Amino acid sequence: MKTFNVVVFLGDLIGPVYYIKRFIGILQKKEIPYYVAEKTYEKSYNCKEFDEFASRPNTVMVTFNNVGIMLNTTNGNNYWKELNIPVFDYIVDHPRNYDDVMLEPPCELIVFTLDKDHMDYIKRYFPHVKPIFSPNGGTEVNSSKSIKDRTIDVLYMGSCQPKIETFPSLKGFDDNGNDFYTWCITSLIENPMWPTEYAIDQYFFHIGYPADEHTLYTLKSNISQYIECYVRRMFKLEGIKALDDEGIHVDIYGAQWEDEEYPFSDNIVMHPRVDRETMMELVGDAKISLCFIPWFKKGCSEKNFDSMLNGAVCVSDHSEYLDDHYKDGENIIYFDLNNPKQMALDIKWLLEHPDAAQMIATRGFKTAKTYDQWENRFEHVLEVIENRIH
Repeated sequence: MKTFNVVVFLGDLIGPVYYIKRFIGILQKKEIPYYVAEKTYEKSYNCKEFDEFASRPNTVMVTFNNVGIMLNTTNGNNYWKELNIPVFDYIVDHPRNYDDVMLEPPCELIVFTLDKDHMDYIKRYFPHVKPIFSPNGGTEVNSSKSIKDRTIDVLYMGSCQPKIETFPSLKGFDDNGNDFYTWCITSLIENPMWPTEYAIDQYFFHIGYPADEHTLYTLKSNISQYIECYVRRMFKLEGIKALDDEGIHVDIYGAQWEDEEYPFSDNIVMHPRVDRETMMELVGDAKISLCFIPWFKKGCSEKNFDSMLNGAVCVSDHSEYLDDHYKDGENIIYFDLNNPKQMALDIKWLLEHPDAAQMIATRGFKTAKTYDQWENRFEHVLEVIENRIH
């Protein structure tokens, strides 16, 4: 491996901080020199030690979610550009949320993104950014308990999407966008493997009226999240309601699940959100970990791999990445978003057959441990950095 130095820029969001600390562990293991700067602690990057480290030959910067990229020198120039330091940025959600930096990146920017559709989005709308596909990884904390000894039947980690009461009015649409919203939402429900951007493109083919790139970009960057939020909330609520109807006990750690159209019985127990360490311990005590992928149709999120790496049976909707690496009934259980009743019946069967569930969980653990730990992802990051360093 070529010699290089890494400035690690920490933000204040719990998830990315948790992940990047795994990255620091890899740097320590490989004895790669690094310096940690913290967004919330100015003295960590406004000091002589920081400048001296960043000035070393073959230095790169690694961050999550654009943290630290806009750092300037005392003369107002971008810090990384002035020192010719490439920035490697792991973004853990849709790139539409980062257009403030990625439309006109102030320095050389290489982005690791969780979904191949996100790569296509970056190539189309952020041509000055280099995208690289790399789904989230998982963390093993507590995998020792057998399925029979676990006390949580079904666990869901996370909140529901907020309820959309009204959609933003769209200028240039005769009906303020009502037909657009209805068509896109209906299309995503009928075709749950479509990314939202694709549905937006298809709407204009549907009405036979081509839209210019500016209009498409504006809808995708500012409006698509409302469509996605509505659809994701509906699928999640219907899934939990189906489990409730089958009398299955579910523990949910998250907020925004209240909805008068989906009243839950005492089978569904709501808990406040907890920190990452506590959540990993809970997964290690769960028989089934239910996962709704955050509309990454060709990628994945960390929850699937956290589930498997901590010994639970991962029950999930589909994505291209998962379909390529995990087989239904062997090391994962898939469900159709449009068939929540069957999902509930499958989970009920797993709970009634703990030996079969244990075999699936064990194979899922082995596969995820081989291919889908954060260590796997960060080894890839280091390979990309090494190839960039001359």
